[in-house]
Amino acid sequence: MVKRQRRIVGKPDTPPTSMDQWVTGGGIDPEIPHQLAESAELKPQPLEEKAKAFPHRVSFDMESPQYKRLKRAGFEQERAMNEILRDAVEDWLKVHDY
Repeated sequence: MVKRQRRIVGKPDTPPTSMDQWVTGGGIDPEIPHQLAESAELKPQPLEEKAKAFPHRVSFDMESPQYKRLKRAGFEQERAMNEILRDAVEDWLKVHDY
């Protein structure tokens, strides 16, 4: 019978002083080679370029049958459920002169 030995993994010598330093340093497993950090300098992009197409999120509750019908409609029309809901809200706003 082979005697089992536990493997003890030591802590890193010096932890990063801040999360920003960890992120700019690559922030990945040191055993996995990363070419991105070595080949190109990472530069933060201005906030203007990162603007989301839809910057606001709204959530609401719906019954399961209605959700299933919406999901099926999105699948059959090859449209996202959010797109269908945005169109429905826009139609409602137009009808009510908003």
